[in-house]
Amino acid sequence: MKCPSCKLELSEKSAEGLMVLVCEGGCGGFWFGRFELLKLDKKNHGAGARLLNVPRAEGVRFFRDIEAICPQCKTSLLLRHFFSRERDVEVCQCAKCAGFWVDSGELAGMVRSAFATQEKQNQAMASYFTTVFDQRIAKMNLHIEDVRESARSIVKIFLFICPERFQPLQTSLQQEYFRDL
Repeated sequence: MKCPSCKLELSEKSAEGLMVLVCEGGCGGFWFGRFELLKLDKKNHGAGARLLNVPRAEGVRFFRDIEAICPQCKTSLLLRHFFSRERDVEVCQCAKCAGFWVDSGELAGMVRSAFATQEKQNQAMASYFTTVFDQRIAKMNLHIEDVRESARSIVKIFLFICPERFQPLQTSLQQEYFRDL
């Protein structure tokens, strides 16, 4: 399968028994297929943190092309749930196969970067998750059941890939909509 962002061949990476396709040496994004998403319910938060260590090419940005094709179906367009230029993050889903394309962008960089203090790193991570959870996901049409389920999957993906020590505090969004996560 090819990366929908930079068109490189995706490679398989195992993370806690999940097989995730990653764009190694390119944009660093990853693909969670529908069956891998179902397994997330049984995985510990932070168990997939090694996915953030996928080598990325310098200066590569995730796609902004509205016509991105699903890497699995190869016929369906990916639906962009949200993106943030500020946080260099994008989350898309295929309506046909229900897989997710995630480019965590800044999150991967913050996990690997050296900060002056642990407190500064924690503040940066908290700011990132405020953007992802409280600003981007909260703006999705969560009153629609399909969108709500997609939002749940997105939250599960981010909680799976984020190292446990940086797990976001219970945000208002999680408290209201995702009590079971």
